[in-house]
Amino acid sequence: MKILQVIDRLNVGGAERVLVDLTNILFEKGHTVDVLTLVSPGPLAGQLNSAVRLINLGRRRRLSWKKLREANNICRNYDVVHAHLRYNFRYLALAKLLNGGRYPLILHDHYGDIENDEGIPLAIRFFARRNRWFIGVSATLTTWAVKKLGLAQASVLLLPNIVVKRGASIQVCSAREDSAIHILHVSNFREAKHHIFAIRLIAALRRHFNVRALFVGQIVDSEYFRRINELMESNGVHDVIAVVHECHDVQSLMKDFHIGLHTAYQESGPLILIEYLAQKLPFLAYKTGEVSLQISSKFPEFFLTDFEVESWVRRIIDLVGKRSECVERMSGVFERMYSTDDYYEKCIEFYQRVLDYGS
Repeated sequence: MKILQVIDRLNVGGAERVLVDLTNILFEKGHTVDVLTLVSPGPLAGQLNSAVRLINLGRRRRLSWKKLREANNICRNYDVVHAHLRYNFRYLALAKLLNGGRYPLILHDHYGDIENDEGIPLAIRFFARRNRWFIGVSATLTTWAVKKLGLAQASVLLLPNIVVKRGASIQVCSAREDSAIHILHVSNFREAKHHIFAIRLIAALRRHFNVRALFVGQIVDSEYFRRINELMESNGVHDVIAVVHECHDVQSLMKDFHIGLHTAYQESGPLILIEYLAQKLPFLAYKTGEVSLQISSKFPEFFLTDFEVESWVRRIIDLVGKRSECVERMSGVFERMYSTDDYYEKCIEFYQRVLDYGS
């Protein structure tokens, strides 16, 4: 079985992280698996197994007929073509249609706003029905695929995200104050990630603790990021919140923090909660997305269902006080809940189903 994993670029993000981990898992299990980036390799390309072949299409314009033909010629050499994110699937589906491709094409949908936006993007229904195969990272997405796109249940797979646990690195922050409570917040800068609430929360926490926080995330929305900077100034926390945009291995930072935060109000994942669990970093998050449903069954105290600042403050004070107890309970839960073997088996069984039915 020759497998091709496809994305536009391997920047720092949840879908990109999934592609890298899935590719490495498949390779380590003995499969022939290559990666195609449509635009550029990106920083996470360096985390692919060095023996995995990386092909870069180098597309500059979305509708270059030459590049559409070239993409189809690459894909036709594989038994399964696995496209991550809707717009990459749509691009390959168009290339396949225009050039008479006959390979199976899978849409792996990571859309995080599905709870509030069930709309069908341009041409997705047409291409999804022609290609039939769909993987969703949440039950909401797979239900959407059946009810909205009209796909057969047998053509749809729920494959909740996992992460591969990484070892902690050496200390990266040199001037730490031992008396401070160190908080880690990992989310790219866009509206749904709700950094605005995180800033207000940290301002409120300063009444109880000596607080230091690190925001890790790329700028997706520059206007939103400008507002975030203004809010840090107006709330008087610009001196206690550091911001890092380029961090390719956030797990290596986690040993330097007392608690993690995730304040997004809508998600399909999020992967970062699994990474907190993997590194045994207690966290507090708004309960949204498939991963929150999974982890809250074991750690309900890690989640809240409102954005009342004082509720979050009280819960963080409680978690900080019980940190050692939480860490002890977290030990082993990651391995039981997020087995790479189970993830691999589900994926490879779906690939086999795809091959049995054809393109």
